Amino acid sequence: MEKQLTDRERFPRYYVEHDIDRRKCERVVPMKVLVIGMLRTGTLSMQAALEELGFGPCYHMHFCFQNPMECEMWTEALNAKFQNKGRKYTKKEWDQLLGHCQAITDVPASAFIPELHEAYPDAKVVIVQRAPDSWYRSCQRTVMTFTTSKQLPLLYFLDRYMCRRMAPMMQVLFTSLFGSEHKDPVKMKQDWIRGYMDAYQEARTAVPEEQRLEFALEQGWGPLCEFLGVEVPTTPFPHRNDSSTFETGIKVLIKRMWVRAAKQNAPYVVAAVGVAAAWWLYQ
Repeated sequence: MEKQLTDRERFPRYYVEHDIDRRKCERVVPMKVLVIGMLRTGTLSMQAALEELGFGPCYHMHFCFQNPMECEMWTEALNAKFQNKGRKYTKKEWDQLLGHCQAITDVPASAFIPELHEAYPDAKVVIVQRAPDSWYRSCQRTVMTFTTSKQLPLLYFLDRYMCRRMAPMMQVLFTSLFGSEHKDPVKMKQDWIRGYMDAYQEARTAVPEEQRLEFALEQGWGPLCEFLGVEVPTTPFPHRNDSSTFETGIKVLIKRMWVRAAKQNAPYVVAAVGVAAAWWLYQ
């Protein structure tokens, strides 16, 4: 009988917790690959592929879950680029935030391909894009379910470690890329697809054609390895995080938030119970 994996074994990324101030960091490895791959375009598969090819660590949104302190820097960068609030990031800030990585994929990093290309002009750019309608349906089943969860407002109040740091970043990210939230489903779909297409067009405009690869995960190792100048592995190309796995992973993530919130607020609960007990005894 096949052993059933625990949540920690299936989703180890949600059990990693750091508290690193990236403002005090600097670049320790060269930036070699920039992937313009928006959420739900196979970003975890690309992360796994690049790391197997030796381009690791590869930055992914999950790094924000593991070290929520850096969400504050991403919020600054997003506000500066899209809302004209504050100073736009230069190579100095990108080296602080991404200096431990040789590659990036997924948002928020993929929202800054022109800026990262300017900071790291020798890095190769890989464009991974899926059909807009298919992409939007996937977002509806996964990302939107998470961001509209009724549990998040309470977790924002209780989970100071992660949720309170991530929420501002996620809000400015989705507002900047996809516009305000609409009750009209037709308008909302139009805005999301327009933002999705604009992000890819921005990357294609900024990066010379000879320096970028238009890639589909279904093509496997061949085109990617040829473009990056590395040998083709003997292992199959990784395929990670389909919609079903994403949905299960989000449940695990939210459960982890509740566990962390309980630990953070336990002293206050104990104190409140103590005060209530003292009040009752002395009545």
